[in-house]
Amino acid sequence: MTAYREAVADDLPAMADIFVAAWRSGYRGVVPDEVIDALDADTVAADLAARLDDPGLTTVLAVGAGGRPVGFVRYGDDADHPGEGYLAALYVHPAASGAGVGRGLLGRAIDAMPGVDVRLWVFEDNDRARALYERAGFRPEGARLTDPRWRTPQARYLRPGGPGSPEGDAPAPS
Repeated sequence: MTAYREAVADDLPAMADIFVAAWRSGYRGVVPDEVIDALDADTVAADLAARLDDPGLTTVLAVGAGGRPVGFVRYGDDADHPGEGYLAALYVHPAASGAGVGRGLLGRAIDAMPGVDVRLWVFEDNDRARALYERAGFRPEGARLTDPRWRTPQARYLRPGGPGSPEGDAPAPS
């Protein structure tokens, strides 16, 4: 059984471990190997700490058996589109992959932003993530970027909110 709660500073080492493990497992062949190999848990934890304090975003942690964190999602206000939502991050530890943790985290983020458009960026070659987002009602919006840190093209996705939105198709939190 997976439980969900808001992340706190004491969770940062576990979140950094989740982030690094997810990148090393899931992004080979998507992001250049030298980018993945350069990831350092201490640097990632410092970056996550700065983001944890962002008042416009919420970070929810998925906690598995034995109280061990197995994933996290960060979401909130879209700074580029006032009044809309933004999914900033969604990571699941590879050991918990395929157990519904990602769907549960995504469902909680969507449920926390009812009736508004929600955007996210996803690596274009990350077929697994794209499929998850598309099942939840997200669609490519046409915008693209390549962040110089990751050197990999990303596509912006949109999940419309309001009348006629796919709210009923959101993944059920598990």
